Amino acid sequence: MTNKRQKRILPIIFLVNFILWLPACGPGWDGYDDRYSDPGPISLAPWEGEQSVTVEFEGASVPVQLAGMETHDYLGAPAISLSAIIIQSGLAGDPESYRYDFTATDGYNLFIKRYEDIALLPGWSEMTTGYLYLDPRYEDLTAGWEEHPWGSALSAYQIKWMDGGTLTLLPKVGGKYFKDMS
Repeated sequence: MTNKRQKRILPIIFLVNFILWLPACGPGWDGYDDRYSDPGPISLAPWEGEQSVTVEFEGASVPVQLAGMETHDYLGAPAISLSAIIIQSGLAGDPESYRYDFTATDGYNLFIKRYEDIALLPGWSEMTTGYLYLDPRYEDLTAGWEEHPWGSALSAYQIKWMDGGTLTLLPKVGGKYFKDMS
């Protein structure tokens, strides 16, 4: 009988000890507020860095300096709209007629990463919800997206090392997209 009684009492003793131990765990999240600084509002002043991106189309190549361009709040960081970079280049008369390839300074190429399927590259609607922001992890520009239709492949589209990288406009021909890899 004592063995059965011990089996019943042990869980109760454990529960009481656990409840008594809880206050010793700390003050909870609110108790640490004074240890974290409020990042404050994001400055949406024009871009001040010396970063640039090259935009290419049909053999033409235009470096776009980001300094002075309008910034937006992207996940708490100042960012430049990808569509604004394309417009600033002056190469796209009708930006909705293209798909956009990204080549980072480390050689990463979105077209190659997406199985050389141009239909998987961002179109104009994605470019209007995409941004380049200064990623503190790499101290370089990274592409990020507010809306993305790519499902679990999103990491392929978060292109790092874009300071000095290239955005290439790929035109439609005969209703299909193409990229001349020669």
